[in-house]
Amino acid sequence: MSAGCVFCRIIRRELPAYIISEDENVIVFLSLENHPLVVPKQHIPNIYALDEATGTDLMRTTIQIARAVKAGLQCEGVYVTQANEPAAGQDVFHLHIHVYPRWEAVDFQTQQIDTRIPEEIKEETRQKIVAAL
Repeated sequence: MSAGCVFCRIIRRELPAYIISEDENVIVFLSLENHPLVVPKQHIPNIYALDEATGTDLMRTTIQIARAVKAGLQCEGVYVTQANEPAAGQDVFHLHIHVYPRWEAVDFQTQQIDTRIPEEIKEETRQKIVAAL
């Protein structure tokens, strides 16, 4: 793990997070914007450093979380994304996969806005996804 990495600090429980699930290799918690992030517990900076076994664990968990997001949040679709390096928009240099709930009536760009969500709404989101797992 990396000492200064915000995700490593969440994994070590040095920072609070709305944790949805975890096992020995992968943790899932809500982003500041209130959508799940699927994160390897091992500090892997980007996809180029990802080994096949961890990649398998990440994708397996991403599929489970995507299904739970769709069922728990009753969204019309799920958008999954993963960025590498600043040119692609990566701003936390610990590999992670975003799982965004989507609704047709809401403009895609509007859903991309970096908005901090109140704590009570984040807990409600977490509970709905956990219940659907």
